Amino acid sequence: MKAAILTYHSQNIAGNDTANNDHQALAADLQAVHSAGCHFVSLQSLVSKLFDGGAMETGGKADQPVVCLTFDDGCDFDVRTLEFAGFGMQPGFLSILEDFIQQHGSQAQPGLHATSFVIASPAARQIIDQRSLFGQGHMSDDWWNAAANHPLLSIGNHGWDHNHPDLAIEHYPRGGFTAIRTIEHCRQQVVQASEFIRDKTGQWPQIFAYPFGESSDYIRDVFFPEYGREHRCLAALGTRPGLVSARSNRWDLPRFVCGRDWSSPAELMAILRN
Repeated sequence: MKAAILTYHSQNIAGNDTANNDHQALAADLQAVHSAGCHFVSLQSLVSKLFDGGAMETGGKADQPVVCLTFDDGCDFDVRTLEFAGFGMQPGFLSILEDFIQQHGSQAQPGLHATSFVIASPAARQIIDQRSLFGQGHMSDDWWNAAANHPLLSIGNHGWDHNHPDLAIEHYPRGGFTAIRTIEHCRQQVVQASEFIRDKTGQWPQIFAYPFGESSDYIRDVFFPEYGREHRCLAALGTRPGLVSARSNRWDLPRFVCGRDWSSPAELMAILRN
């Protein structure tokens, strides 16, 4: 079975074409993947199928790749239609998924689903929004509960504070998860974040996505494999490009990133056909 995990960022808007706007890209990619006979499945069902022998219903052609959708950073643009300065109103990613279902019917792609990976710390989100994104309060958490209970979405863990370079240096260098090298820091970034997300949504996040796609040897090879009772995750995702299989490292699954690995539906289909 060929499987690809695709990654979009709803704050990636520098125009209104598929090459510079992840909202335009997502809408066009949904149509291209569907027209090619590929089928969408949830990330949770893919991980369960690959590593735990779970069932996975698809509905597409058996010889076509399975495709999972993920959204990183948890900006409000994931679920809300908002104006983006200079480029007008942008449909939320969720609206794009719902429009696809409205157009094709719920049985055309019964496994269509996306995981939105959110940053837990409210203070960190506020600083990141002010310094690197919009400064408009568009990294809120008041939509998480509804998203976690929506049939097309789930909430994943993107770390306590993303270890973002905008934040003050405290106990370890900022700028990536290669610096997360102790059990205490792993517990903060993964377990504390999961507890906060659970309190907001009523659900413990099942999948972790490394901020910036980076991971230290310790968190990848020690913490996740050996501390399962604490983190209770099914898998962790990086951003190394590649297809996913049962031979993949479940604690560093590859993902293709929109804009970096493809910028048009044709380029995406070329990836899926490899």
